[in-house]
Amino acid sequence: MIRARKKVKVSAPALADVARIAGVGSGTVSRVINGGKNVSPKTLAKVRAVMQELGYEPSFAARALKGAPSNTIGLIVPTVADPFFSSSAAAIQEVAGLHGTLVLLAASENDPRKEEQEVSALIRRRVDGMILAPSPGSSRTLLQHAAFPVVCFDRPMADASLTTVLADNYGGARVAVEHLVDRGYKRILCVGGYGGLLTSQKRFQAHKDVVREAGLPYLAELGAEDFVSTQSALLRHIRGADRVDAIFSTKNTTTVCIYKVLKELGVRIPGQIGLIGFDDFDLADVLDPPISVVRQPITRIATRAAELLFDEMDHRKPASAITTLDVELVLRGSC
Repeated sequence: MIRARKKVKVSAPALADVARIAGVGSGTVSRVINGGKNVSPKTLAKVRAVMQELGYEPSFAARALKGAPSNTIGLIVPTVADPFFSSSAAAIQEVAGLHGTLVLLAASENDPRKEEQEVSALIRRRVDGMILAPSPGSSRTLLQHAAFPVVCFDRPMADASLTTVLADNYGGARVAVEHLVDRGYKRILCVGGYGGLLTSQKRFQAHKDVVREAGLPYLAELGAEDFVSTQSALLRHIRGADRVDAIFSTKNTTTVCIYKVLKELGVRIPGQIGLIGFDDFDLADVLDPPISVVRQPITRIATRAAELLFDEMDHRKPASAITTLDVELVLRGSC
């Protein structure tokens, strides 16, 4: 006769087990879980080693219900396909890692409705804070139920006085268009999209101001948000006696589309049309010709946004709500 073996229930290690084996109090283990403040490096390393050895996993959901930090922050960007935002996410994750914090990443696709759903999901998960690149049309009502600090980056939220880190969009665009004017270009077309974003509006305005100050015609196509719309915009301006002789692109993905269209049409850069774009991108320096750009300090923007969020989570407000970082004009061979 074969007897069935009685199953032995193995309980998961508890916080008290970690404290007992590490030779510390339960409060010390809790402080280690919450980031290690006021814990010596030696004790911190010892407790973490015991946690790893036992396979101890804190119940963040239970801790959140008790009002304890969840050690998570949310990050909402328009897309991770854009090099700007993928690089930003990497920089933010690095800062969060230094604070023992996990980053929950979501992409809004510049859709306010999707963004609202993602914010609600982060609120339900009881994150400790959030970093946001707002979509066009975002408003402060989006955050009315958020009981945690929020920092915006790359672009501000139009009707909210949130801590924000961004590049000098107007100044950078102005320097780019002034360079084209100084090089003798007379018909400078501005190509861009996402006009609902304040960052786009600043770049559009800089182009308009510079060409008007120089007594040149104002030429703009501000509905270019993908390859097809960019191609249609260019075809209206690169043929005939009144064709443009230079293009200022307001976004890196738009610059790539413009380059591709001009190459497909056999337009020589810069022989027939000069090209300069706002925001650098991979391979910009190895194309034929290499593309001149306004380079944003992506890592600095994202890192500063993360640092400010952790400051606010520790109840330290910045001296100024808006942090504007300088950009760099990188001249290559396209204009």
